[in-house]
Amino acid sequence: MKKHLLGALTTVITLAAAFGCGSSRDVKVSGTIAGDTNQAAGAPIRLEFYEPSGGADAGTATPAEMKLVDSVTLDAIGHFERTVSMDGNELYVVAVADADKSDACSDGESWGESVTRVAADDTASVVLSIAPQAKCPAFASK
Repeated sequence: MKKHLLGALTTVITLAAAFGCGSSRDVKVSGTIAGDTNQAAGAPIRLEFYEPSGGADAGTATPAEMKLVDSVTLDAIGHFERTVSMDGNELYVVAVADADKSDACSDGESWGESVTRVAADDTASVVLSIAPQAKCPAFASK
């Protein structure tokens, strides 16, 4: 009997290791991007989602501790919805008016940022305001 149970337990552990038991989950993020429509006119909006790596909070994480978990390009400012796969409980969102259409933040482009907590029901709500900036966030894709 013990051998049978041990064999079943070994099988379960092997399957779990093969398919992974990560804590990653899908988080439904919804929000609004606002800003001067003249600044963002005609520019696609690059939306990037980061989470702190190494257990730090987004508000205290250094640039090296931020991990890109998803990105998307939107046609214009306004409402958005996106489902991202992440591990942590804090989400850092950057919106860039991608005037040079490089699919990244370039110094001098308008951008905004927001930090939010993921709710118990795996949702997050974000409000971003885009404004002209001299430099991109230190961790944003370039």
